[in-house]
Amino acid sequence: MLFLTVLVFLCSIARVRAATWYFLTYHPPPGGQFTGFSGTMHIPTLPKAGTYYLWPGLQPTDNSGVYQNVLDGRSGTWWIGSGWCCSNPSLPWGSGFNTYSGETVKFSNTKGSSAWTSTLTRSSSGETVSNDFALSSKDFNQAIFAIELTGVSWDFGPLQFSDVIITDLHRVEHVVVQR
Repeated sequence: MLFLTVLVFLCSIARVRAATWYFLTYHPPPGGQFTGFSGTMHIPTLPKAGTYYLWPGLQPTDNSGVYQNVLDGRSGTWWIGSGWCCSNPSLPWGSGFNTYSGETVKFSNTKGSSAWTSTLTRSSSGETVSNDFALSSKDFNQAIFAIELTGVSWDFGPLQFSDVIITDLHRVEHVVVQR
């Protein structure tokens, strides 16, 4: 009984936060698999440090995680990097860099024979990072543009992408996405 009392008390004082999601998903024709996903992200204003995750990404047919290029606002300065979330924590997160409001970052994710390669380029300086992820066995069939917010609101203005190219085994799609 004491355990139940303590549990009820802790639940009443603990702040539980769930993420608020906004997203757009693109699927290829039946049987399609993505082999490339690239574009340009226009960096919005970061009003304050907070859990802002803005990202394009690819999800596999088994829904086991998301291969993504994440713009992260937790430090109070935007940082962008690539990685695999969230089913295999042993797969390391890639390198990245800080970026600022008004800049653009080009992202390119390409399937190779043994890995997917992510390349991010900060247009204002030419700074580039490239990382390989052992995900070539995954069949990606969902391209996602997401805004994931925890404890903050959509207070940064529009999130814009341009020059988006999604390649599958059979064709190339040019997509324009903006709020």
